[in-house]
Amino acid sequence: MIRKGLKIASFILLLMNSTFLYAQDVEFSQFYANKVYLNPAFAGSDFDARISMNYRNQWPEISSAYVTYSVAYDQYVNSLGGGVALQVMQDEQGDGTISTTTVSGMYSYTLRVSRSLSVKAGFQLSYIQRKLNDSNFTFPDQTDEFYINGLISPFTGESAVDHLNRNYFDFSTGLIASYKNWFIGFAAHHLAEPDEAYKEESDYSKLPRKYTFHCGVNVPVFRNGLHQSDFSLAPNFLYQQQGTNKQLNYGLYLSRGSLIYGMWYRDNLELEYDAIILQLGIMRDWWQVAYSYDKTVSKLIHTNTGAHEISFLMRFKNTRKNRSGCMEKSLRKRRKIGRIKCPHF
Repeated sequence: MIRKGLKIASFILLLMNSTFLYAQDVEFSQFYANKVYLNPAFAGSDFDARISMNYRNQWPEISSAYVTYSVAYDQYVNSLGGGVALQVMQDEQGDGTISTTTVSGMYSYTLRVSRSLSVKAGFQLSYIQRKLNDSNFTFPDQTDEFYINGLISPFTGESAVDHLNRNYFDFSTGLIASYKNWFIGFAAHHLAEPDEAYKEESDYSKLPRKYTFHCGVNVPVFRNGLHQSDFSLAPNFLYQQQGTNKQLNYGLYLSRGSLIYGMWYRDNLELEYDAIILQLGIMRDWWQVAYSYDKTVSKLIHTNTGAHEISFLMRFKNTRKNRSGCMEKSLRKRRKIGRIKCPHF
C-alpha cells in the first residue's frame, strides 16, 4: 500500500514540476467499435443511427491504473449531406487521482464521387476538463519504516495542491475514402496542441498532435465457386503517432455468421512487440457486443496484466413509411452510396 501511494505521489509531483510535459491520448484496442473516437469522419457513416459504449481497464492490478468509459451517438442527416455525432468520455488514472472528461461534437460531410467511390471529411470540436485530486496522495513524510503493518501517518508537511482543474477547447479533423470493399482514412487530433498545465505560472505543457492512418479491406470467402455470405476476412492496418510515441497495429477480423474473431499485433516501428490483442464478438441485426484482451509480450510482461476492453453497440433501424404503407427505399439507397464497409469491432 505504501509503495503504491509513493508511486502515485512521485508521479504526480513529477508531472507538476516537469519543464515539459507531453501527454498521450487514451488508446482503445477495439478501434472500429469506437469509430468516431478513431476518426471524426466516421460520424453518421452507417445508414442507421447508433449508440456505442466502451469500457477499458488497463493494468487492473496496479491500483486501477487506467480506466476509461466512453459513450457516443451518431447518425446520418440527409438535409446536412453528412453525419453528426456526440461523444462523452471519462478517463481515470491512479484510481481517480487524475481524471479527464471530454465532450466532443462532430460533423462529417459526404462527397459521393460515384456509386462505388465516396469521400468523407470530418470536423470535431471538443471541450476537455482535467482534474487533479490530492486526496489519494501519499507523501514521503507520511511513511515510517517503524509503523506496524504499513500504517501511514495522516499528517504531512507538504502543501496541498487541492483540486486543480484545467479546462480548454480542442479541434480535430479527419478524412476517409471508400471504394467498394476498400477504405483508407487519416485523422489529425489536437490541431492547436492546447496547453494542459494545471497552474498558469507553470511552463507550457502541450498536448501533442496525434496523427492516425488506417486502412483495410473486406475479403469475401468463396467455396466451390460460390460466395459464402456469412464468412469473410477483413485484414486491417493502423498507424498512430503522438509526439515521440509511435504505434503500429496490424491484424485481421474473421466473421462467420454472428460471430466475429479478431487478432492483432501492436508494436513500434522497431518491431518490438508490445502486445497481442485477441477479440471475440457477437453481432445481431440491431446490436453487437465484444470483448478483447491485450496480452503483454514486451519487457513489461512481469509488471502488468494487460488490458480488458468491452464494447456494446445498438442500432436504431429506420422504419419510416410512405403514404402507401411501404418503407421508403430511396433515402436508404442514397445513403448506402458511400457507406464504409469497415469492421464493426
